[in-house]
Amino acid sequence: MPLKLMTIEDASAFLQIEAKELRALVTSGEIPCIRQGERIMFEHDELDNWYSNRLVRHIPIRHCEYAKTVPDEMRIADYCRVETMETNLAGKTKPAILRALTELAERSGLLYDPKEFLDNIQKREEVASTAMAEGIALVHPQTRDEYTCEAPFIAIAKTSKPVFFGEENGVPTDIFFIVCSPDAQEHIQLLAKLCQAIAKGKLLNALREATSPDEMMAAVENE
Repeated sequence: MPLKLMTIEDASAFLQIEAKELRALVTSGEIPCIRQGERIMFEHDELDNWYSNRLVRHIPIRHCEYAKTVPDEMRIADYCRVETMETNLAGKTKPAILRALTELAERSGLLYDPKEFLDNIQKREEVASTAMAEGIALVHPQTRDEYTCEAPFIAIAKTSKPVFFGEENGVPTDIFFIVCSPDAQEHIQLLAKLCQAIAKGKLLNALREATSPDEMMAAVENE
């Protein structure tokens, strides 16, 4: 598959930050880029994954807060449904959890190829774990396109006991969000929106107290 290259203008629009801020990240070596003489280019998938990793690790782009990347009208609940809520996710190991999460995502009826989706989220975890210090993981595919899913969705599951999912400080994980969108920009907006909600703490507490998919969905709707 040929590389999809982006200019400074393309990349700043994609990340929704000013071009001068993007140039500062290039100068400091904080962002992956390709130099073609005096031109600076960005490979789309690398840029997408770079920003996704920063969101998962709670590293905003310099002074750019998550809110700048998220439309005011975006609501997590609009991407969720009761069918993709699970209060007792099976699996005690990371591979087993990823298989169970794929089965949960398949309940949405929106995946084109569940086997490819599983392979894609496994590849993403090989790059860096999506587990966060709050005891959650924002699981998502390594690459996204119009053949990933029919429409964007978020699925949420929790385990009866926390499992080690790769958080860098060894914090176990008990809540898993699956984030899937065929559109790369919408994908990072959804991640950013979830990071906003997670930072408040209310959503995670409500999800941990929920005893049924209906209660999990209500927790999301109340966020």
